[in-house]
Amino acid sequence: MRVRLNIFLVSSLLLTPAFLWLLPSAIECVRYTGTDITRDMTQTAGFASLANIIVGLIVIWTWLVAGNRVAWLIIAIVVWVWAFPIMILPFVTHRVPISLSNLSDWVASAWHGEHLARTSFINVVTFSLMFIGLILPVRALFRIRRPVRTGGPD
Repeated sequence: MRVRLNIFLVSSLLLTPAFLWLLPSAIECVRYTGTDITRDMTQTAGFASLANIIVGLIVIWTWLVAGNRVAWLIIAIVVWVWAFPIMILPFVTHRVPISLSNLSDWVASAWHGEHLARTSFINVVTFSLMFIGLILPVRALFRIRRPVRTGGPD
């Protein structure tokens, strides 16, 4: 028996943990209690994030698994308009020179629990899962199909 790899299932299996990993933070923002101004802003951001996560998971497991192009577009918009600015844009705009020793120090400090390094490392890993999950099915989604020829006379 030959098992055929379904690229849409693999993509969905990469995107799902990335979205689920963000769920506790969104719930924590929704439950935040602080001063009036910060509470309202944080809870609003939490509800918006929660809505994006839920919509993303629904789209992934109802349409993307089936290979729907519109589902891929919806997930791409969620990833690039919602996740990228929050998770990666601060690193891109900060412009810190990266070397191999800096990278290993960053990973080591994230591993040992330094809060900011751990948060940034998790954001990069989570966004990487999202990015790989988006890139994998591109070729299969946008393949141009040739018309099927019937056996009729030419």
